[in-house]
Amino acid sequence: MIKAVFFDMGGVLLPLDVNRCIKAYKEIAGFEDIDKYLDPCHQHGLYLDIEAGRMDLETFFHECLSHCAPGTTRETILRCQKEFFGTPQPDDVALVKEMSQTYEVYMLSNNNALSMMLHVPNFEQAGLPLYKSFKKLFFSHELKMLKPFPEIYLTAIRESGHPADECLFIDDSLRNVDGALATGMHAVLYTPGKESLRELVTRTLDELNRE
Repeated sequence: MIKAVFFDMGGVLLPLDVNRCIKAYKEIAGFEDIDKYLDPCHQHGLYLDIEAGRMDLETFFHECLSHCAPGTTRETILRCQKEFFGTPQPDDVALVKEMSQTYEVYMLSNNNALSMMLHVPNFEQAGLPLYKSFKKLFFSHELKMLKPFPEIYLTAIRESGHPADECLFIDDSLRNVDGALATGMHAVLYTPGKESLRELVTRTLDELNRE
């Protein structure tokens, strides 16, 4: 039986548009080679470093501004970064709230301090405050661990207090799903547009809880 459900953030509970973000960085901030660094699931260079907790926010701003046009500000960087994200969808918000009545619900995400400045108010306004809606948040930049490496999954499993085979993980990256499976968790790939998150989670839980 599944006792704990772990959601990824970006691409699962938070719609992503990397092309819109890249366009904003190029046109607004003059960061011409930004597409070398940003990816829907796995970042590179300074964006990977801040996501992995190897670079603090102050250093990130300094490095990022060095790629941008003269006169670019931190506020401009935040404006561009905001274009990466949509708004949590009402049915997904409702799903998390409903599931928390039956399961322990967690978030397990590769994330960074820059984006968290945007995520906290975004989720709050959507009716799903991050620090109240999940039993615990496992973020890469805080743990200094990244998906799909096993340490971050093993940490989440251990801190949940449940064995791996009682844990379900949902992610939009096959690499991350495979990483979870390798630790003994159940894990499924969510592909936006293929089916709703509710349909995927409900079907998967029904199947696993019948085993």
